[in-house]
This record gives sequence, structure tokens and C-alpha cells, in this order.
Amino acid sequence: MKLVRVQKGMLAALLAVGVVLTAFRQRPAEEGLMERIARQVGEFYAAARGEKAYLHLDRPVYGTGETIWFSAYVVDASRHQLDSLNQVLHVDLVSPEHKVVARRTLLLQGGRASGDLDVADSLAAGTYVLRAYTNWMRNAGDNFVYSRRLSIWPASPIGPQEPSAETTAARKPKGGSAAAGKPDVQFFPEGGYLVEGLPGVVACKATDASGRGIAVRGQILTAQNAVVTTYSSRHAGMGRFALVPAAGQRYHARITLPDGSTADYPLPVPQPSGYTLHVVENGPDFLVEARYRGAAGAPAPGPVHLLTQVRGVVAYPAARPLVGDAPAVWRMPKKNYPNGIVHFTLFDAQGTPRCERLAFVQNGPAALKVTITPDQPTYGAHAPVQLTVRVADAAGLPVQTNLSVAVSDAGLSALDPNAETIASNLLLTSDLVGYVDTPGYYFREQSAATAQALDDLLLTQGWRRFVWKDVLAGKPAPVVFLPEQNISLTGQVVSAQGNRPIANSQLTFLQTRPTKNVATATTDANGRFTFSAFTLRDTAVITLQARRSQGGSNVLIRPDAGPMPSTQPLPALPSLATAPAGVAAFVRRSRQAQAADLDLHPEKAVRNINLSNVSVTAKRETVPRDDPRRLYGATGGTVIDFANMPEAKSGMSVLQLLQGRVAGLTISGNPPNMTAQIRGAGTPLFILDGQKVDIDFISSLQSSDIESVEVFKGIEAAIFGGSGGAIAIYTKRANPKYKGGDSAPSPGIATVKVPGFYQAREFYQPRYNALLTNPPADPRTSTLYWNPIVRTNARGEAELHFFTADGSGTFQAVAEGLSLGGLPAQGTGTMVVRGK
Repeated sequence: MKLVRVQKGMLAALLAVGVVLTAFRQRPAEEGLMERIARQVGEFYAAARGEKAYLHLDRPVYGTGETIWFSAYVVDASRHQLDSLNQVLHVDLVSPEHKVVARRTLLLQGGRASGDLDVADSLAAGTYVLRAYTNWMRNAGDNFVYSRRLSIWPASPIGPQEPSAETTAARKPKGGSAAAGKPDVQFFPEGGYLVEGLPGVVACKATDASGRGIAVRGQILTAQNAVVTTYSSRHAGMGRFALVPAAGQRYHARITLPDGSTADYPLPVPQPSGYTLHVVENGPDFLVEARYRGAAGAPAPGPVHLLTQVRGVVAYPAARPLVGDAPAVWRMPKKNYPNGIVHFTLFDAQGTPRCERLAFVQNGPAALKVTITPDQPTYGAHAPVQLTVRVADAAGLPVQTNLSVAVSDAGLSALDPNAETIASNLLLTSDLVGYVDTPGYYFREQSAATAQALDDLLLTQGWRRFVWKDVLAGKPAPVVFLPEQNISLTGQVVSAQGNRPIANSQLTFLQTRPTKNVATATTDANGRFTFSAFTLRDTAVITLQARRSQGGSNVLIRPDAGPMPSTQPLPALPSLATAPAGVAAFVRRSRQAQAADLDLHPEKAVRNINLSNVSVTAKRETVPRDDPRRLYGATGGTVIDFANMPEAKSGMSVLQLLQGRVAGLTISGNPPNMTAQIRGAGTPLFILDGQKVDIDFISSLQSSDIESVEVFKGIEAAIFGGSGGAIAIYTKRANPKYKGGDSAPSPGIATVKVPGFYQAREFYQPRYNALLTNPPADPRTSTLYWNPIVRTNARGEAELHFFTADGSGTFQAVAEGLSLGGLPAQGTGTMVVRGK
């Protein structure tokens, strides 16, 4: 058996697009079939430089009006060591309606960052999705960004008091028919295929519309409705059954659903000839069997080869012949692999992949053990606490580790007992496509039941980090998104009709806030562009204009807005009356704490005051005097309010709409060749959202995108210099208060708001002492302590210090992190607070 390990350091200089990468510079003079395939796998991993992200949260559930505190870990996808390829991490909160409702852009330092997200009290309760990704990570596809579902309950005293009925309705399948809500039941032959006459294993997965597993049972029937075998699902709606397909036969399953109804589902059609692959665990080994059935009894066309790999660690034994009905058999020791998903791929004699099977290898514990010990058995209110954190390996030896630690109400963990952990994410879910229900279940304990459930999962859940056809053809991993060393603005220019990429499009970049900046760029062969290294302190307002290389602005600019949110419906939350035990108490405590905070800070609720029967008599100031888009702060020109002008929705250009509307302003010509003069004094200065531009830039602007235009002439234009006056154009999207959604994309122009790096807040940590005889109310109820950056010393230890709050109860301390070698670490401890 040969073992090949792909080193992370191989070709560390990879950042160029389109460069063919070679992980093995020295090829043997006579390279064998499996040596070549192993080399190609290594080249793929070296080129892909995959990344993973994980977020450790302060607790598993939240309420509206609360804050999500998180610590981010970004690692290389192979060794799970903290990665520094990127320095920018994006974190989004996605609503049940699949809209991004909160976003953070974080500066990574050695693969670490921390932050917080406010769950606005105006949001409806429901199931949300928290996701995190780097730009480079998106090259593997949106299915491989970090994603986690969160239950957010109605806790704000000034927001909705129950899960929104409208939100729940929006999550229901469209159509309203019974068929629309029919559960999804799929069948997956082991190795990929059923072959007539060969014994096979078929896995089954039954889910509801939101992807959660449902319990089913049923019968496997022939086309003539003869019963072949029976079936019952196990954990999360998954299970398996054995089947030897008969020649020419078709099969279907008659499934009994949770509501007692039955439905028929077809099984994959058996092939008359082909290969099968079967893998079982046999103590310290995997036992692998391959079989072949040829057309009309023809023998196998040569020996078969087996290649196995775990995140680039490749092992392959010698080829095996296939003689008659006897299988080719291999025994693969688990000790040859790191913990994680192992891929068994069967190749024929010509090196064509025929079957693939996933299994899980776990050599010892899935994670390093973290013990958390409080210095006292119980504590009173406002009492000092010391937690000692220790990290050790399976042999009990100390391990230096990067950690994050949260102390929260122990009852909240019971609301999501199988939530994912850093071990379940890095070793399992981050390498699978699609939603994985109850990921933490598979690592809660090492037992026969969890091992069987994990194997069922891997028989049914897809894996697509690469396609064998591309790897064997030497096709490098696709690179669309480049690593970010700073905040950047990327996107694509496409045709207005047909959405075809426009190569060599000329782009102009205009930044209006916080500083003024102008830059140009040209799109690549795929119509993509990147602007970076521009000044950001808070949020930049940027206007982009694009033209074809031969002129013309009939193109669309599509700035990247992150991965497209999944369209899969998210499960609805029940009403508080029917919610799981513990939810009502959690919501009550959160509301009381938020109400007390509002009493101290009533300004936080101002936006929720309803004003009725108010008459507005003053005319709205179209562009405020302090608007940063006013060049030199100039005011006093003639203002044309495009936002309230019906003609502005006609699709005419801004210069066409200005014709004849301002005394002394002469507009002539037709788009895109138009001229302007003020009182015959020459071409005026054009200002777009505070930036000087030429008339060609203005000619293609559609009036529907314009908020207002201000024409300066005579003495009021003196501040600009020259004698031609000035025309200031203010777009809707550059308005700091613009909410979006009132117009379709405009040809040739786009205005984007790019947030700067978020400065994480510090978690509230009061210091109590005997002199504080009447301290203010402590707002900490659900989360008592949060520390996103903890490092253990050479003895594997760290000490944490904080004070208890007002309330009493049992609190659970949770630590998660990574060792310097990339091993996940996790552990819990408890502490009791007696309160006042």
C-alpha cells in the first residue's frame, strides 16, 4: 500500500489565475496508473488551497432584540490549521425569507476574528441562517460556505410577541396542494449503482420541505407489487436495506409517512451490467469489496484499482482481479488516515472511476478534551468567579490551543442538544453538500448506534469538492474569486440582454464617502472586475460606471453580494404556548432585561413610536445641506426633484429630462451624444454624488435612478471656479438613507455601499466590590460570560475571571477551539449561582 500526503506548503505562492500547478515536480520515468491519479489528486488540492470557516457562538438560541456573540476560526481545508491566505471574513444573518438582514466584515489575524450581530427588535421571530465565508472559499461553491440554522424567538418587548404568521406562510411550499407538501424520499445505491444480479445496499433518506429528517417505514416492491423486503428509517429519517436486483425488474417503495398516509417512490433503475462497491467496518480496518457483472456474462475488462483519500491524504493498495462472481477484496487500516470522511473510489483497468463510497474514520476521540473547573461549588450574586481551562490529548498530555469560551444558561443547551460543534463541522459537515440535521448527535458518544447513523448519513449525503473528470484531465481548480488582503469590491459586467459576460469593459470607480476617490479598471475575459485598497473607515458609497470596449453603456453591473441564500424553506417556529420546555422562561427573562434597559435608555425605542394625524406643511429638503455628496458644501442652486416627478419613471436619460426645465440651461443632441450649456457660457462642470465627472458619464444615466439635480449658475456657481456653471446630480442609491428596491438595475451604472471592517464590541463585564452598595441592574441573563480569544499556555491551561450577575441558576461553560496542529478541541463545565 502506498500513502501520499499533500503538504499545505506546496506551491504556497499560488495566487495567480490560470496557472497550471504541479504538486510533484519530479515525476517517475514510468509512472503507474495509480501513481498518476494520486499525483493528480495532490495537484488539485495544492491548487485549490481550500478553506473552511467555523463560528463558535455564545449560546445555541436567541431572541429578537438580543446580540449574537461569535468567535471565528478560518482554517485550511486539508489540515485544519489556522489559515492566513485571506485577511477578510464575511458574516451574514439570513432571514426566513432568504434575505440578508445583518452583515459584518471582519479583519482576520492568523485565521481568527471575533464579532457580534444584533438581532433587530423589528425582525420577526423564526429560523434564521448564520453564514460565514472568505472570498476565496467561494471558489469551491456556495454549498461549502459555513452555514448554521438558528432559532430566534420573540423576546423584544417592543417587537412582535409571537412568531410571525406571515413569515410562517412564506415558508410553506407554493401551490397549497397536498402534492406540494409531499415529503422527499430518496434512495441511494451504495457505490452509486444497482446492477442486476449483484448484491447491493440501498440507503434511504426521508425529509420534510425544510430538509429535516422524518421517520418513515414501508415495503420494497417489484413492478408487479410483489414484496421484496421491508424498510424502517433510523436516525433523522435515514436507513438502509439489502437488495439483489433481478434481471429486467423495476422496483418502487410504498412508504408510510408520519401522518399515516402512504405514497409510492421509485428506486433507481438497475443496470444490466457494471461495477458495485461495498464497504463495512471490521474492527481496526475497513473491508472493501468490488464486484462486476458483464453483459451476457462477459468477464471484467481487466483488474480494478482502489484509491482512498481523506482531505488529500491518499492511500491505494495493489490492483485486484475480478474473476467470475468472486469479489475483489481489500482490507484498509483506519490508522492510515486522519479523522474525517474517507473516500473510496473504484477505478477500472483504464483508470476510469466507476464507483464511489464515503465512510467515516475515527481514530480515538473526535476532539481534544477540554475540562473547565470553577474555583467554587456555588456562587452568590455579584461574586468573583475563576474558571480553570485545561486542554489535553487522549494520553492526558497538555496541548497549546486557541479557544473561545462562553458561559450561558444551562437550560438553553437543552433547546438544541445536537447543535453542531467545531469537531462535527470540521470533520463532517464542512465536507458535505446540503443541510445536515442534528450534526452534534454523531459525536456525542462513540457507540454502535451513532456509528450506524453516521454511516447512513454518508451513504445519502453528497460530496462534490471536485469532479473526477476534471481532476483526471488535469484541469485546475476553478478560480473566480481571489483572496482578499483588504476590503475589495468585486463583480461582473454582463450584457443588458442575455446576461453574457462583457470582456474588456471599461469601468470607472467613484467613491464619495468617507473620502473621495476615482479609479479605473478593465474587466477580464469573464467580465469580472476587482477594486481594492480604497480608504474605508465606516461605509463607503461607491458609484460604478461601465462601458463596452467599443463604447456604449447597454450593459449591467452586478456587484458581488455574497453567496446566494438557499431557497430551501426553513422550519417554522411553534407558538410560545407550544414551544419546547424552557423557551417560555428564556423569553420572559430576555424581555424583562430588555424592558429594564429601555427604561434606562428610552431613546432606543423612539423609532417604534407611531405618529398619527400629523400634517406635514414644510417642503422636504431634497438633498440636505450637510449631505456629504455636496461638493465644497455648495448650496443655493435650482433644484429639480426627480424622485417625485412622474416623468422620471419613463426611462429617459437624465439630460433628456432636464431639457426645457431650467431657465438658462440648454440641452441638445440625442443620447449618448448630448451637450449642455448654461447661459451660453461653455460646458458646465458635472458632479455625480460629489465627484467631478465628464458629460459622457452623465449621458447614460437613467432618470429613474436620480434623486434630484441641482443646477448652479451665475454667482452661486462661483465656488466651483470657471465660468460654465455646474450641474450636481444626486442618485438615489448614494443617499445615506436609501433603502433600495424601488427600481430595476440601470444600464451602465451601479451604486454600492461597502461596509468597512467591523470593530467588535466588548462583552459587558462589570467589576463588583464592597463599595458598590446599590449597583445598577445587571443586563446579563442568558449569557454570563463571553471571551472570544483564549490561549492556553505550554501546560495546556488558562485562567478566566469574571463576576456573576443578579440572577441565579445553573450555567454551562462551553469551550471550543483548535490546537496549533489543527486538532479540534471542545469541552464543557457547570457552575451554580444561588443569587440574591
